[in-house]
Amino acid sequence: MLFAAHESFHIREGWLRKGLLGIQKDPLLFSQEFAVDMLGVGHNMVSAIRYWLQATGLAQSHPVVIDGKRIAHFEWTPLAHLIMGYDPFFEDEGTLWILHAQLATNVKQATTWHWFFNRFGLRQFTQDLFLTHLQRYVAAEGRRKISVRSLERDFRCFIRTYARSEERVARVNPEDSFDCPLSILNILEVLPLTKSFRLVPPTPEGLDPLFVAYALIRLKAQRATKEVSFRDALYSEGSPGRIYGLDAEALHTYFTRLENQEQKLLSFSRTAGLNVVTLQTTDPESVLRRYYDMKERSS
Repeated sequence: MLFAAHESFHIREGWLRKGLLGIQKDPLLFSQEFAVDMLGVGHNMVSAIRYWLQATGLAQSHPVVIDGKRIAHFEWTPLAHLIMGYDPFFEDEGTLWILHAQLATNVKQATTWHWFFNRFGLRQFTQDLFLTHLQRYVAAEGRRKISVRSLERDFRCFIRTYARSEERVARVNPEDSFDCPLSILNILEVLPLTKSFRLVPPTPEGLDPLFVAYALIRLKAQRATKEVSFRDALYSEGSPGRIYGLDAEALHTYFTRLENQEQKLLSFSRTAGLNVVTLQTTDPESVLRRYYDMKERSS
């Protein structure tokens, strides 16, 4: 479990690309004093970029010892290589859905994000309700005491990750925006009259069915069976139903669309009285390549 490691900074435009190029040039970047100059941001923002690269699954680190000092060596993950190969400027909305899926399933480094989409269960909430339930979750896990201030920082950062501001509409240069790139996914709606927030399910036009398949394959990637019940696909932690906020009808529609594709990734049937999804592949990255290849052919 990890809370408030983002230094109260949500992901900014250009940060992930900047961080990936930085560690490609110098894997020890985040242990160097000149990281501030190389990345062109303040010291706390350097720490935030380091955090978000790991929370989104784009970078991983391992310790190395140099001159008797233990420091972190960073490298790209296979996901980072894939995205940088197809969408190096993080301009495709599909890339943002991938990053969202990474955050929503990363219980170790993006605990609040994982908790919200997989455990919280409420589609409309206030800050007090959010924090009350999050405190209960932390207490139930019982691993270590987390300060209320840290949870409040996570709440504010979570909201800024997904809620859009009017400023984004009027901006000229994306890098001058204080909005998080993921806010264009319209996952979270601000309700100012009631000082509350509402989770907004994606539209069929907004979420490509391939990302539903991607989430389902990741859910089952480390299990021997290729089959998953419809209920698990809807309610299990890390399932497409959970991380995208889909109800049963929407999920069924997505599965039907996937089953009807020329190169179908899954089949949907009723076995022993249960609705069962049978996966045709266990490689989630192959689904992402198919998405990007299709976008390239259609452009």
